[in-house]
Amino acid sequence: MEKLIWPAINLFGLVGFIFYKTRTPFLQFVSGRRAEIFDGLNRSRAQAQEIARRRKEVEAKLAGLEAEKGAIFAEWKEKESQQAHAIRESSVRVVAQMKKEAEQSKKTLESQTRIAIERGFRKAVLAQAEQKITQQLNPEVHKRIARGLSAEFERGAV
Repeated sequence: MEKLIWPAINLFGLVGFIFYKTRTPFLQFVSGRRAEIFDGLNRSRAQAQEIARRRKEVEAKLAGLEAEKGAIFAEWKEKESQQAHAIRESSVRVVAQMKKEAEQSKKTLESQTRIAIERGFRKAVLAQAEQKITQQLNPEVHKRIARGLSAEFERGAV
C-alpha cells in the first residue's frame, strides 16, 4: 500500500498544482460563463416581458377591432334604416303626387268628355232642328227667310 500512497500524494500534489495554476483562468471562465448565463436569462426575461406587452397590445387592438366592427355595423344598420325611411317617405310623396296627377287627369278627361258630349248633343239638336225646320217650312216661308237674309247681307249685318 505504501507504493500507492506516494503516487496518490504525487497525483494530489500535481492536481493541486494544476488547480493552483489554472485557478484564475478557471474561475474567470466560470464567472464569465455565469455572467453569460445570467445575461441570457435577463435577455430572455426582457424578451418574455416584451412579448407579453405586445400580446396585450394585440389583444387590446383586437378588442378595439371588435368594438369598431360593432360600431361600423351599428352605423351601417342606422344608414340602412335611414335609407329605408327615406324610400318610404319618397314613395308616399310619389304616390300622393301620382294620385294628384291622376285626379287632375280625371278632371281634364271629364271636362273634355263633357265638352265633346255637349258638342255632339248640340250638333244632334241642330241637325234635328234643321231637319224639322226644312220639313215643316213651306216654300213661302223659305222665300221670306231668304229675303230677310239677303236684306241683312245688303245692310252688312251678317
